[in-house]
Amino acid sequence: MVKKTWILFAMLLGLRAAAQQDPQYSQYMFNHLAINPAYAGTRDALSLTMVSRNQWTGIDGAPKTNSLSLHGPLPSKKIGLGLELINDRLGPKNVSGASLSYSYNIHFLSGKLSFGLRTGFYSYTIDWKQVTYKDNTDPYAQLNAETKGVFSGDFGMYYYTKSFYWGVSATHLNRDKYSVFGPDPQYLTMHIYSPIGIGFKLSDNLIVNPSVLVKYVANAPLAFDVNCNFLIDQKLWLGASLRKGYGIAALMMWNITDKFRLGLSYDHGINKIGILGKASFEAVIGYSFNISKGKTVTPRYL
Repeated sequence: MVKKTWILFAMLLGLRAAAQQDPQYSQYMFNHLAINPAYAGTRDALSLTMVSRNQWTGIDGAPKTNSLSLHGPLPSKKIGLGLELINDRLGPKNVSGASLSYSYNIHFLSGKLSFGLRTGFYSYTIDWKQVTYKDNTDPYAQLNAETKGVFSGDFGMYYYTKSFYWGVSATHLNRDKYSVFGPDPQYLTMHIYSPIGIGFKLSDNLIVNPSVLVKYVANAPLAFDVNCNFLIDQKLWLGASLRKGYGIAALMMWNITDKFRLGLSYDHGINKIGILGKASFEAVIGYSFNISKGKTVTPRYL
């Protein structure tokens, strides 16, 4: 009963208070396209990334997210295109969608500055009958399942060099309505993301990469992740993150070859829902198809 009470609280916090609605990723630094359309095509390769996240394994109906993204540059290298497919579940809410990203980059200072646009279509299904209500006279208790298709418009900027990146993006700028049958209409809420990271080469076999991700959503406290990752022998990333108001995460990313990589992360919260929810796990599989004239994908610290 406690488990159902907590997951209902978490779900209604997102729906009624218009708080965090986008999926959360611990390994965002290896999957920037998930938070910024301007990242599309910034690698000299066609990049395929699959992510599976199981959050709060101690809670029934906790978030489960699966996504697949593909992006790369056009032959001119000035334009990038990206495709994302996603399914995100939270209790009785199920979201499936697809989005297309377009980016245009220019040379700026010692690196490149990219501008990106993304449009996506998402299907929101909420099965109110899956919710256990303390008060059966609650207006939501009288509802059945509802499905609503919505569009989302996103914008981003991304500046990068071989060893530095900074970006800012905003999602759901159009604030489309995704719930029409409930007592209170629900709207997509704009999310703002701003990651910054830098790589320092300590030796031929060791690179350190500190980074910060700042996240802002209306009606929710400012959040940020502080991360520090180490790249050992150009093969193995090991790192840790501190998430404000939640807890800690440990991660590893293994560059099995110069094209294929596998990543895992483990999160554990120290706040109330984090302790009750116990661990969160995330797996990332990435593959880069070489489309440049060189024999290998252009190396970067980040």
